[in-house]
Amino acid sequence: MAKGLQEGREISFEDDELTIGRTSENQVVLHDHGVSRRHARLFARGGRHYVTDLGSANGTLVNGKALLKLKEQELREGDRISLGGVEFVFSQLSPSPSPPPPEEATRMVPSRSIAPRSSTRITRANTEMEMQAIEAEDTGKHRIVSEAEVTGSASGSGAATLAEMPAVVAPAAGAATVAEMPAVLAPAAGTSTLAEMPATIRSSPPLIARPSPRTAAAKELGSAKPSAAERARERRQMRETLGGQLVVWWKELSTKGKSIAGVFTGLVVVGVMAVLFSVFKPAPDGRPKGPEPTQISISPLPDSFGLGEGVQWTNPDQKAFDFEFVSPTRAVAVLHYQASNISEQEVDITLNGVSQGWVPGDTATAAEREIELVLALSLLKRSERNQLAFDNVRNPPGQESWRVWNVYVEVIPVPELPLAELLTKAREQATAGERFYEQKDVGSENLFKAWKNYRSAWLTLEALEDKPDLYNDVRFALQQTSAELDQQCRKLMLDFQRSLQFRDGDKARATVLEVKRRFPTTEHRCHNLALEKAAQYELPLD
Repeated sequence: MAKGLQEGREISFEDDELTIGRTSENQVVLHDHGVSRRHARLFARGGRHYVTDLGSANGTLVNGKALLKLKEQELREGDRISLGGVEFVFSQLSPSPSPPPPEEATRMVPSRSIAPRSSTRITRANTEMEMQAIEAEDTGKHRIVSEAEVTGSASGSGAATLAEMPAVVAPAAGAATVAEMPAVLAPAAGTSTLAEMPATIRSSPPLIARPSPRTAAAKELGSAKPSAAERARERRQMRETLGGQLVVWWKELSTKGKSIAGVFTGLVVVGVMAVLFSVFKPAPDGRPKGPEPTQISISPLPDSFGLGEGVQWTNPDQKAFDFEFVSPTRAVAVLHYQASNISEQEVDITLNGVSQGWVPGDTATAAEREIELVLALSLLKRSERNQLAFDNVRNPPGQESWRVWNVYVEVIPVPELPLAELLTKAREQATAGERFYEQKDVGSENLFKAWKNYRSAWLTLEALEDKPDLYNDVRFALQQTSAELDQQCRKLMLDFQRSLQFRDGDKARATVLEVKRRFPTTEHRCHNLALEKAAQYELPLD
């Protein structure tokens, strides 16, 4: 039986299977944004209990160690299972059967019963050469042979006395007896024949190599300079290869010439390294410094969130924000954001755990459009923490790419008027919007005025609990004018980029001024976008 705490209450399971997640399809539902829609599964098999991660975004921990996705982990008494911010403690109803003892496959032998192998180390004293045989750890470089094998080898070779030994182990000049031999090769104390010498010395390779007369002569003449003929022959041989030609050319240069050639070569190397660095240097990842933002306010948050190309903060499953709703009078809270790489019914927006609608699918101007969503007043908590989340319902188990950025919440006060007066005011605003929309070809700024009046009528009607038929008409007109404004903004921004490519600063400045004329206030994002571009390229607007 598994036990844990979920919002202050204890949960347990005794069935063969139990799933944990954020949605209602699970047996245990955890309202925590660190828990995935289907996070983990606990099940019983053969009298034992196991846990497996169902491909969650944040993973499942058992005793602080992360589980591999879809890999089973057997649970023991007292194991701690962590899912997001929730932790469970596993406890069994009855002890599991102990596994049978493993069959004996290996017999352990005490180390004392194994006789150590020995080798011989030869040392040399400073005053008198002598041989010492000592016990040491076997390094595997020598083969220890038996006395019978040594005796047979010695007798077979015919070398039974010291006189018949190879020259390498013969006595040194003037040494008439075995005792007067150099200590490095002298037999051990008490031995006088080859058969009585230690086996290691007889089986080892020669330890002394005497230089030949030619080698000694060469060492004596090593400091002598080669003759002119030898130098000429060496130059002829070196000129046969490109590397040799460079060496000969370098030797024939004067000191000043070598200095000039060294400086020139250094400049060439530095230039080549600079070119290679500029070509192969890693591209910046665009990730901002500091912790990932989790708070939103009335100012746009330029950081992007989601999964895929262009995303600064990776959040495959969902991204949650906290904000505070503060207004002394009656007000409407409007969520602003931009989104791309999103299809229909892929990303759901929730306010304090309640769905507010889907992010609209991509359009041709997805990068330029700004999406607005009025948050439900009944769900907002005044002067308290509210949570807003973008939830990708396809991840996991999928890896769908999506991106949102420029997220902020606008609080707009609503006039404290009776319902009849609010409805009258909304009708006047809708009528003004329709009039300006009909005159959009007369003046380019009339389209923005129509959008502004339709938007004001929409926000006024949002304050009414019972929406009249005018509400749907205003919403449709607002969507139409918003699409046309987004298209105008996109065209002006393309003209601005084209002017920069042709290095025409006057035309770029004129384009920014045209944007300010068509979008005179900050209520539409195109106005702020033009100001950002002008500041980025230091274009004067006065």
